[in-house]
Amino acid sequence: MTIRESANCAFGVARLVFDAGAALLSVAVAVPVAFAAGEARSMAHAARGDITPATGPSDSEHVHDLGTVVELI
Repeated sequence: MTIRESANCAFGVARLVFDAGAALLSVAVAVPVAFAAGEARSMAHAARGDITPATGPSDSEHVHDLGTVVELI
């Protein structure tokens, strides 16, 4: 293997490492930003009164301990 081939291989590995680091960094930034944006939107809807309170279970429904709703027919 010549010096040029070794340098090309090293450059290729360095490029892959850089790409992987950039991908991890973008995920590490995108997830908290998306969460913050969702929370801000939810708070804005709540402040305007767009979100109505959930009604309690009706007589034809039974809520289990795990929070699942089973409709009784």
